Amino acid sequence: MRNKLMILLVALLLLVPVIGAQVNAVLSYNGTVILDFQTREWIYVPANWTLITTQGVTRSGNYISPMYTPAQVQFKVKTQGILSIDEPNVSKVTVLLPLNSRITYMEPVPSSLIQEGNELNITFDTGNVTIAYYLVDQNVFTENPYVYSTAVSSGITAYLGYLLFRRRPSPQLVQSNDLDDRDIKILEAIKSGADNLNKISEVSLLPRTTVYRRVKRLVNMGMIEEIREKGKVRYVAKGGTR
Repeated sequence: MRNKLMILLVALLLLVPVIGAQVNAVLSYNGTVILDFQTREWIYVPANWTLITTQGVTRSGNYISPMYTPAQVQFKVKTQGILSIDEPNVSKVTVLLPLNSRITYMEPVPSSLIQEGNELNITFDTGNVTIAYYLVDQNVFTENPYVYSTAVSSGITAYLGYLLFRRRPSPQLVQSNDLDDRDIKILEAIKSGADNLNKISEVSLLPRTTVYRRVKRLVNMGMIEEIREKGKVRYVAKGGTR
């Protein structure tokens, strides 16, 4: 009898789907960020995000969580040519850009890229996404190779476009209000003399995995420089001492 109950219990467990964090994020060029909660999770809110939705939301420091699900929480953010999110509890990110946008940096490779009306809809199956872009004149926006790839929603097409764009010089996009408090902590740590990932993590009090992702992003943005000498890697702030 006991064996039959155990078999029945195992069968029931196999029928129950494994549900992880189900939070989707939509980042728009107009400065709107929407978090769509299907499960209750704590999400980190960067300092440059302004919370618009206040009802039904629990706050604890820089983290928020909905009181019930499903729920949508909306923010406003000053984009300044950069749309970015770094949140492990977000499982899917959708970035909305106008057709006349020129992408200069994109990480990681998107899972799909399609055109919907006058917007590019770029989807990522991760909560760690950064896109840098600027707008070109409406009359010449068709020069953007991304527009021609809108009929194909594959990561391969998007990646080829990214490889093309990454070789082009980008305008000065990064300003102080483009960076959240974790970026600033990392920059301050480097300026104080922390020149490798371990030291930066110790000084900034941030996890090494977060430091690694943020440092690579800041290098690509031109905020810090990666120097390789005798098999070692160190980092300096642009304009800092070598």
